[in-house]
Amino acid sequence: MTEPHGTSEQTLLAIRGLRTSFGNTEVLHGVDLEIRRGEVLTLIGESGSGKSVLARSILGLAGKNARTNGEIEFDGRNLLKLSGAEMHKLRGADIGIIVQDAMAALNPMRTIGYQLCETIVYRHPDYRDKPGNKTTLMASDEVKTLAVNYLKRVGITAPNERMRSYAHQLSGGMRQRVMIALALIGAPKLLIADEPTTALDVVVQREILKELREIVKSESMSMLLVTHDLHLARDVADRVSVMYAGYILETGPVPRVLPNPAHPYTEGLLEAMPDMESEKGTLQPIKGEIPPPEKLGHGCPFAGRCPLTRVQCRMSLPDMQPVEDGWQSRCMEAQCHAAQLDEAFKAQEQKRDQSVVKNLDKVQKIVQAVEGIQEIQDDGQPRQKPVFGADNDDETPLVAADIPKHCYYTRKGFFGRKKPWNVLEDITLTIERGEVLGLVGESGCGKSSLARLLLGLMRPTAGRVTFDGEIYPEPRSRQWRAQRPLAQMIYQDPFSCFDERLSIVEQVAEPLMVHKGMTQAEAQTVALRFLKAAGLPEHHAVKRPGVMSGGQLQRAAIARAIALEPKLLVCDEPVASLDVSIQAQVLELLNNLRRATDMSMLFVSHNLNVVRYICDRVIVMYLGRIVETGNVEEVFRHPVHPYTRLLTACTPGANGQIVNFYPKGAMPSPMNRPTGCVFANRCPLASARCQAEVPTLEEVLPGRCAACFEAQKAMKLDDIYLSSIAREADQTQRPGVGMEEAA
Repeated sequence: MTEPHGTSEQTLLAIRGLRTSFGNTEVLHGVDLEIRRGEVLTLIGESGSGKSVLARSILGLAGKNARTNGEIEFDGRNLLKLSGAEMHKLRGADIGIIVQDAMAALNPMRTIGYQLCETIVYRHPDYRDKPGNKTTLMASDEVKTLAVNYLKRVGITAPNERMRSYAHQLSGGMRQRVMIALALIGAPKLLIADEPTTALDVVVQREILKELREIVKSESMSMLLVTHDLHLARDVADRVSVMYAGYILETGPVPRVLPNPAHPYTEGLLEAMPDMESEKGTLQPIKGEIPPPEKLGHGCPFAGRCPLTRVQCRMSLPDMQPVEDGWQSRCMEAQCHAAQLDEAFKAQEQKRDQSVVKNLDKVQKIVQAVEGIQEIQDDGQPRQKPVFGADNDDETPLVAADIPKHCYYTRKGFFGRKKPWNVLEDITLTIERGEVLGLVGESGCGKSSLARLLLGLMRPTAGRVTFDGEIYPEPRSRQWRAQRPLAQMIYQDPFSCFDERLSIVEQVAEPLMVHKGMTQAEAQTVALRFLKAAGLPEHHAVKRPGVMSGGQLQRAAIARAIALEPKLLVCDEPVASLDVSIQAQVLELLNNLRRATDMSMLFVSHNLNVVRYICDRVIVMYLGRIVETGNVEEVFRHPVHPYTRLLTACTPGANGQIVNFYPKGAMPSPMNRPTGCVFANRCPLASARCQAEVPTLEEVLPGRCAACFEAQKAMKLDDIYLSSIAREADQTQRPGVGMEEAA
C-alpha cells in the first residue's frame, strides 16, 4: 500500500506502523494508510473500530493521555516529530477538519460572522502571518467580504443575513456548511471530514457531499472521509479503507472493492445495509460486537464474528495480501467462498430470528402467569385473554387523523402579542392494524409534530385524532394516563431517554410496576425477558446507561416500549445515528416484533432505504403538508410528486443526475408559508397556477394520492429531464439556433 523506502511524489499523507495507546491499552495496532494528492479516501468501520482516533492522531488531538508511535508523514514532514507550536500552526491551515456535531463545535455566544472573521485573520494564508491588531483586522470590510464569500462558496443562501445569526438559529445543514467554510479558510491541502452528514436529511446530505467533492477536486485538495455508510463511499470516494478494532482489514479502489469485497467484514457491512433493491427479511446483521482493545487476541480481530473462521484465524493475524493492483486485504475468504459466506450469514440470521420468536413466546407466558390473565366463559370454562401477538379481526383503522391545521405560536418582544403559525395543514391519514406506516420528509416539515399528535401527546388546534375508535383523552388526564400503555414511542437519541442513576433493567421494569401493578421482583423478571427478546443479554441489563453503546441502549428502549404490549409503536428516527450493523440488527428486531406481535408502527425517518425496507405504506411530507401517499414500493420506484422524486434521487447509492434539473432553493419557513404550492420554489415543473393555488391531495393512480397540479408531467419527469439535456446538447452544436426553435 505504501512504499517501504521514501514516499511517492503523488502521496500527500503516508501513515506507517501507527500505534496509539491510552494508558496501557493500545487502540491502533500498526496502521498503514496512504492518501494521494487530489484523492478522496473514505475510512469505513463500526463505532469503536478506531476511525476517529486515527483521524485525531493525524492532527495530534488524540488526547493528553495518548501515546502515538510510528510515522505520519505529511507533505514530506513527519508530524510526530513536530513541536506543539508547529502542530498548532499546521492545524486549520495545511490540514482542516470538519467534525460530526457542528452545534457542539460552533460557539453559541458568537455570531457566525464573528467566528468566520476570527478564523480568517488567524488561519487564512493572506492574514495569518500579517502583523498588526487582529481585532481591528476582524472588523475590516475586506475580511467581512471574504467571510461572506466563503458562505456563498458552500451554498448558504442569504449569506449577509447569516453573518448576523447564531448557531442555534441555523438548520443542521446550514451549520454543517458553516463548518465546511471554517475548514476551507486555511486553504488546506488535506481535509478530514469525520461523519460530516450523520443524521442530516438526504437532500441536504447529497448537496453537502457534492459540494465537498467539487471543492476538493477544484482546489486539488485531498480528503479523508470518515463514515460508517458504504453508500456514501460509493457516491463520493475514489478509494476505501475498511477498519476494524484498530486494524486496516481491506483497502482499494471503490469501484473494485464494494461490488466484490475480499474481506468477510466488508462483505458483512454490505449485507447489513438496506437499499432500494433489498427485500424485507433479507438483511444479515453481523453477529456480536467489536471486542474491546484489552480483549483482542493474537489472531484476526474479526474471527469471533466471522462465519468462515478457521483455527489459523484465531492463531495469527495475516499480513495485507495483494488482490489486484492497488487493492489489498488481510483475508481472501470473502472472494474465494462468496456463496459459502452468504449461506453462513443467512444461517446466523435465521438462528437469531428463531431465538427472538422463542423469547417472545416465553415473555407472553410469563406475563400471563404474573397477571393471572384468565377470564371465565359463560359455560364456566377458563378462557385465555388475548395477549399481544394475537390476531385482530377488527377492520377499523387503529389510528385515524383529520387535522385541518395545527398551530404553534411566536411572540415578538416580551410583551408582544402571540402570533400563530401553522406547522401542519390539511392532514388526513389512517394507520391500519398490524401496518407499518412510513413518514418521510426533510427536517422542519412537521414529521415529529405529527407523530406526537398521532401518539396523543398533544391535541391538534383544529380537527381530531382517534385511537382504537375513540378520541384521545386530554393529555395528562386520568383517562389519558390509563390509555398510555397502548401507544408507545422509541426516540431517536437513546442516550437522553434513560436515567444515568438506574440500571437498564430497573428502568424497563418501572413502567410495568406503574401501569400493570406488578411488584418490583415480578416486573424485573418480565423486564429481563423482554430485554433478552430485544437482543440484550442479562449481563448488559444490569449495567447503567453511561457504560453502554448506542445500539445496546436502542435495544433497551425497544424492550421498554414493547414491555407494555402496545397496539401502536411510534419510532422517531430510531436508527439515524447507529452503525450499519447495529442498524440492521434493530431493523430486523422490529421486523420480528411486528411478525410476532401484530402491532402497528409509525416509522419516522429521512432514510428512504430504511423506510422502504421496513414499511408497508409511506407518507411524504413537505412544509407541514402531505404531498404523496401510497404503497412504499410503488412510491419510491415510480414517484408521482416532484418532491418524492427529489428525495429518491438524493438517497445515497442512487443515480442523482436529475437533481441538477431542480432549481436551487430551500424549504421556506413555516412562519412565512407561501401562498401556493409549498414546493413551488424548488419544483422544475412549477407553473403560475402552482404559485397561486394550493393543490389538494387527490388519487392519481389506484392506491396512490398526490398533491400536484402537474402530476401527469411529474410521472414523466425523468424523460423531460433527458429531453432537456438533448436540447441543450443540440443547441450547443448549433449556437445560432434560438431556444424556442431548438425545442
